[in-house]
Amino acid sequence: MESSLMDREVLCILDTRRIQQFMFRSNSYVDTLGGSDLMTHILDDGIRYAIRHVDPPLREGEYDLSLDPDAPLPYFEDGRVLFQLMINVAGNAMFIARRGLLAQKIIRKISRYYLDHGYSLNLATAAVEKTDDLGHDIFELYRKLNNHKASAEVSNPLGALPVVMRENRTGEPVIGVDEARGDYISRSSMIRRREAAHRGAVIRLGDLDGVRGKDGELYRAVIHVDGNNVGIMLGRIMQQTRDYETGIRTRRRINNNLRDQYARILRETVDQLRKKYGDPGGEGHDFAHEFQLIHASGDDVNIMCNAALAFPFVSLFFENLRSAYMADMNGRKIPLRCCAGICFTADDTGFHPAFRMAQECCDNAKTVAKREINLREGLAGNWIDFMISESGRFQNLAMLRERFFVTESNVNLMLRPYCLDEEVRDREYSWERFLGRVKALLDLKRKYGLDRLERLNKSYSQSEFLFREDLYMLKEQGLDLEAVLGAPYYRDEEGNSFTTWFDAVQVLPFFEPENAEGEGDPVWRK
Repeated sequence: MESSLMDREVLCILDTRRIQQFMFRSNSYVDTLGGSDLMTHILDDGIRYAIRHVDPPLREGEYDLSLDPDAPLPYFEDGRVLFQLMINVAGNAMFIARRGLLAQKIIRKISRYYLDHGYSLNLATAAVEKTDDLGHDIFELYRKLNNHKASAEVSNPLGALPVVMRENRTGEPVIGVDEARGDYISRSSMIRRREAAHRGAVIRLGDLDGVRGKDGELYRAVIHVDGNNVGIMLGRIMQQTRDYETGIRTRRRINNNLRDQYARILRETVDQLRKKYGDPGGEGHDFAHEFQLIHASGDDVNIMCNAALAFPFVSLFFENLRSAYMADMNGRKIPLRCCAGICFTADDTGFHPAFRMAQECCDNAKTVAKREINLREGLAGNWIDFMISESGRFQNLAMLRERFFVTESNVNLMLRPYCLDEEVRDREYSWERFLGRVKALLDLKRKYGLDRLERLNKSYSQSEFLFREDLYMLKEQGLDLEAVLGAPYYRDEEGNSFTTWFDAVQVLPFFEPENAEGEGDPVWRK
């Protein structure tokens, strides 16, 4: 913190960085659960630790940690209050301190707490002098934080010396033996496993059910959901607010609403999923063997499940999302929107690479959603991307698709990501169109088998000439696919060419459709 702020009243922000990397640093299911659970409370614990251990410690009445939007804000009424917590949600917090020196001490203590209890977790901070204009201060605070994050080095734990034993999963120095499991572990793994132990019984990754793919491998799905526009809208709302007390209450109400909305959507979706697919394995088989929530905090959700449940979950989640809103601004409800990424991973593929792939799919969906041509009123919509991982080695998504899914004639085999918004339901890249193609293909599979459909994907990847030749031959045999599935190629506004059937054919083994009668296609293949 700058020396000029030491004797000034300051507004500060605490931003936990690389949360996904922290949770999935170890390719261990149990360690990831522990890291996820730790993220739900480590910042709150760190703040409480800091105010008790600064020199001198803050006494009762000298700080306020309440997050209730209707509670009094003693900082503005009583000069004896030295620290006022404004918000604390999903690894991010803001506070006001009477003097920059106190804020610096608190930030250092929180950073130390992160090192002791999170080890590889990173915390970015920024501080500005407090004025009477909250909107101005928020703008300057985020500008300063973003500059700091762009230029600061991300700290990582030191690697092990050649003479020190390394943990197999992370390469970090070994500090002891896990008595319950018998393996040598690092400090990071020890922290995570202690946290995971509070969960009680944990369904092991190998005990989660899957579905057989075309290659005969058992597949599960990893799902990553992340909210859109939250930072943008919060920034717009807060920058229009000058009064600190009004602004704090407004931000708390928005945060509480976001928390409640996401909790409701997730709860309703899982309940609907359990009701419909809750006992597919028969007697003695419960839903926990089909679906596991790994992490849910703020607008961030991570899930591991049977591959056959991935698309049903996403469809239900986004259907429930339609009734949700981020904030109610003078009677105008700002809609809540998300992007999702799914990685279908084989039984022998690493747990960690699958989550990284799901996150990359989600990031790609967000990138497309934020293109100017796709924005509505300056806001991104709801999009989804997915990938089948057939290798335990993680590869960059863009490079992987460029290398294996673009033909010599520069046609993209994949049309994904897909948009779930009703406004684009008639476009080729709409989720509605994708679902329609899947359902039509499932009907064709029942009549003609899967071999003919897979043959189309192979000719798709070779050349348009071979593909058209196969289409003609099938039509001569009485199977007019274009009449059923629509045009096999699509060209976007920028002139890029895509195939339209490849995505649907590729995921058929993992899909649970509903036909007009409401009966599901059987998908449980043990």
